[in-house]
Amino acid sequence: MTSRLFFCVLAVGCAAQAAHAQTVLLSEGPLPKSCFRIELSMDLVGAVRVQQEGKTVSMKQTAAAKHVFLERIVDAKDGVAEKSARLYQKAEAHIAVEKEIMQRSLRPERSWMIAVRTKDVALAYSPKGLLTQEEMELTEHLDTLYLPGLLSGKDAKPGDTWKVAGNVVNALCDLDGLVHHDLTGKLEAVAGDQATGKIFGQVEGIDLGATVHILVQARFTFDLKEKRITFLEWKQSDQRQQGPVNPALSADVTYTLRRTPIEEPKELGDDAVAAALAVGLDKMSLLHYRDPKGGFEFQHGRDWHLVGQQDNQVGFRLMARGDFVAQMSVMRYKKADKVMALDEFADLMSKARGWEQEALLEKTDKVPGDHGHEIYRVGASGKLDGVAAVQYFHLVHAQSDEQLLVTITLRPEQVQHLRGRDLAVLRSIALK
Repeated sequence: MTSRLFFCVLAVGCAAQAAHAQTVLLSEGPLPKSCFRIELSMDLVGAVRVQQEGKTVSMKQTAAAKHVFLERIVDAKDGVAEKSARLYQKAEAHIAVEKEIMQRSLRPERSWMIAVRTKDVALAYSPKGLLTQEEMELTEHLDTLYLPGLLSGKDAKPGDTWKVAGNVVNALCDLDGLVHHDLTGKLEAVAGDQATGKIFGQVEGIDLGATVHILVQARFTFDLKEKRITFLEWKQSDQRQQGPVNPALSADVTYTLRRTPIEEPKELGDDAVAAALAVGLDKMSLLHYRDPKGGFEFQHGRDWHLVGQQDNQVGFRLMARGDFVAQMSVMRYKKADKVMALDEFADLMSKARGWEQEALLEKTDKVPGDHGHEIYRVGASGKLDGVAAVQYFHLVHAQSDEQLLVTITLRPEQVQHLRGRDLAVLRSIALK
């Protein structure tokens, strides 16, 4: 009996060693036209740090998000997807900063989306109409297009490791730019049709002009029969410095993703995808802002970021390649049945609080608009609160007697980077 038991144990041990040494190909199958049902959840616990009256104040922040969508890969290159069509069945988030609670959701009429990633820039838009900034942020979740890039793309056996490509790290960590990283993948086990592994390491990058340090601990399941990653738990600890559009943040974030291969949904068929792709990306990638009180609305590029909103005023900041370019203030102005004279407006703006005007650069009442409003533009150089600056003042007057005052402020050396992006916003303004 002892001898038989010994040989049984020995046989099991040999089988275990054989399984341990099993080599598998860690590479997804062809991506174009492949379809998935994605279930994605996100949980965040952390704190934002802001400056108040010269002191740093820490405020607790929590967030939870849930996304369920069908995804069809349209284009792929070098083992990752570059474009997909998505049908969101659920997209919602709950955000709390101290006692302030925000709920966000995607409008049903924006549930059909195209997601693209080119030159390390991700963009999701709806061919059915423009998104708001809140909807854009809601769809900037873990990048499923670059998920296959986590794999080695080679034969591997348990214990083997590989370095994750920089463009994949950039996408999965949602960065504008990557400074350096040591993110590493490791195959841990193979059992039946399932291979399991982990991703770990540190990442340093830039996001919206701020330095970000990230520690990643993730685990995945790869279905050897389907040749697809079907499960991912991605944990990252973030240390984000304060930037031009966001406060400093320390947070622990967990994404849980379930990715099920499916047959092509009829909603994502060839005709539907072709019709969606025929809609111009340049136009549909714009965002729509609507005054909460309904007084005005306009369109703006995604490089303009909403940074403040009060009863009478809203503020945006323009970022270009991670650099802060300009600030825009949009303020309701007193009603007038007749617009004031251009010279009167220019004189009034030269005396704005904190502004020491030195030279008049531009003055015109011929700014074209899309809604028949009269639009003045006065540009000047000088000092704002003692700092060299250039300001462009705009008065928008509607036939309804409503008026807006739009001010663009930037450093003199940044004027060349404005490139008419302020005028594009002005042209789109619609006053009620």
